[in-house]
Amino acid sequence: MEGYGMCMTKNELINDVAAGLVMTLSADHLELVKATFLVKMQGYDIHEVNTLPSTEVKNNDFILKRFTVDMLAKGLKESSIKTYMNNIRPFFDYTKLNYAEVTPQHIIDYLAIKKVAPNVHNKKNSQSYIVTICRTMFVFWGWAYRKHHIEQDIMRDVDRVRSKQKKKERITPEEIEACRECTQEESEKALLELMLSTGLRVGEIAALKIEDIDFNTKKVHINEGKSDSAERDVYLTIRARNAIMKYVKNRTSGYVFRPKRKILNDEIPIGKGTIEAWAKKIGERAGVHCKTTVHVYRKTFASEKYRQTKDVKLVSILLGHASTAITEKYYLIDDMKDIEYQALYAI
Repeated sequence: MEGYGMCMTKNELINDVAAGLVMTLSADHLELVKATFLVKMQGYDIHEVNTLPSTEVKNNDFILKRFTVDMLAKGLKESSIKTYMNNIRPFFDYTKLNYAEVTPQHIIDYLAIKKVAPNVHNKKNSQSYIVTICRTMFVFWGWAYRKHHIEQDIMRDVDRVRSKQKKKERITPEEIEACRECTQEESEKALLELMLSTGLRVGEIAALKIEDIDFNTKKVHINEGKSDSAERDVYLTIRARNAIMKYVKNRTSGYVFRPKRKILNDEIPIGKGTIEAWAKKIGERAGVHCKTTVHVYRKTFASEKYRQTKDVKLVSILLGHASTAITEKYYLIDDMKDIEYQALYAI
């Protein structure tokens, strides 16, 4: 069988099969199919048959399916892969090119157009959006080159788009106390204390179940994150534990947070947009200086934990990051500089 211009390995053949099923099977079912193939093919060799013509059509749908399968195998969540697809597909739709025809100049031109052309709301695209598209291009085309789908490392000649570094938003201790005073319902009190004590992502909060919490030890097990590395244990403060227990009352299972104005069904997770709305309303009532998204509470948690411990690795683990480099660059850089400055000029 022909693949990549060379003889296919077993893993490549299995990934090919999985690629053909990616639109019909879930991520868990795909992993089961791949595991079954690996077991059944033990003791067998794969040889290229040169007498048969290849019927595989290597178009853009093919490369996107292969990318999806490989990212699933790598452990990325379907939501993260969907974000990649939402940035890659428009490039192919706009250029009308087959992936094998793409050059560095095509990507450079596309990024330039995105910078100046208005979006669907007739507004200029933000710098952060352009940075996200550029980052996606580096991930996708870097993968395509490493996997021998393209012959040239086309991103080598593309400059990265950099975002303007600005001071990370944090909620001050005084504002935190104001937030506590402004919570109006038990659900808001539970959400606020959970965010401040654990720094969970909005998706992790929405997916959190009562059975994930050990109220005796205050340990919370997180198994719904952006990737496999996000699975971890975090711990509640006494204030957070008490607020959550008061909110869930006698419930012993189901999702912790439930919609306020819908049928109360513990088997249906609350929307991430609803969680964000609650978090923002708390900050607005308290007069916080910035928009209090869940991510801002998450950064506030990271900042406070680092200032308490000076341990980047610990903070990285608690946040569920794949590496400490992410934690330093996107969460702690300002705190680390402040502490370094204070130490340097301490009297």
